[in-house]
Amino acid sequence: MKYDEYELLELFEAEPSVIFDYQTGMFMYSKDDDHGFHLLLTMSVHESQCSVSLSYKHFKGLIFNFELEDISQIKGENNRLTILGNDCNTEVEISFKPHFSLKTVRL
Repeated sequence: MKYDEYELLELFEAEPSVIFDYQTGMFMYSKDDDHGFHLLLTMSVHESQCSVSLSYKHFKGLIFNFELEDISQIKGENNRLTILGNDCNTEVEISFKPHFSLKTVRL
């Protein structure tokens, strides 16, 4: 799975949390917006898997949670998180500005 850590750093405005150690290739990125929403991206680079979830501070559960397999690339460009499958089709596209919004979902 390809990704540019600088694109994701710019998009999430923070370094990822490393799960276990750096060699495992498992990372977690998160971002909170001004309205109380929390977006979480967890990725396993070596297994080509990731999950994306959105929660809200006043809800007990998750608004959504996607678990995706066979991911070829994760992009973080133009205030947008784009996750591509192995067939290079967009699986999930999430805009970050002006607020979190789903643009494309193909599960």
